[in-house]
Amino acid sequence: MQRVFSVIADYVRNAVLFLLASSGVAALAVVLLPLIGYNSFGDRPAPGWYGIPDHITWEAILSTGEYAIALPVFGAIPVLIYFVVPFAAVRLLQLTRLRPWISQVVGGLLCGALGVLIISMAGWYIALGALPAYAGVLGGMPYGGLVLARRVRRSAAVVVT
Repeated sequence: MQRVFSVIADYVRNAVLFLLASSGVAALAVVLLPLIGYNSFGDRPAPGWYGIPDHITWEAILSTGEYAIALPVFGAIPVLIYFVVPFAAVRLLQLTRLRPWISQVVGGLLCGALGVLIISMAGWYIALGALPAYAGVLGGMPYGGLVLARRVRRSAAVVVT
């Protein structure tokens, strides 16, 4: 029973870290990109390059931050549901005698695909632009390849006998 709880704890920990790595990076891009002239989200005006702003106020940064928080908030439930695919694939590959780089590539690709899904689902609510969405996907891919695919201790792995 302790192994089941350790696998569940490992799953939840990795799902939360993936959420921070993908939609957290996208949220950070939503806040930082307007500082260099890229409108990160919105219907009117649409996302795009509008030039460096004349002056930046804290109210504008905080207002943008409120919209940026929507990405991890709206992405939390779908990540907890859909993260089971890359998590299970990587953990099952780690139980085999395949080379470690195979689980890293599979983890990176699956987390990148999940990042596309999560960012597009959550980004729809705020009419997210392309650059923050790309940043979120590029935040999720290395997480899957480097962090999720790390070898786990034998006690945390489920061994089917």
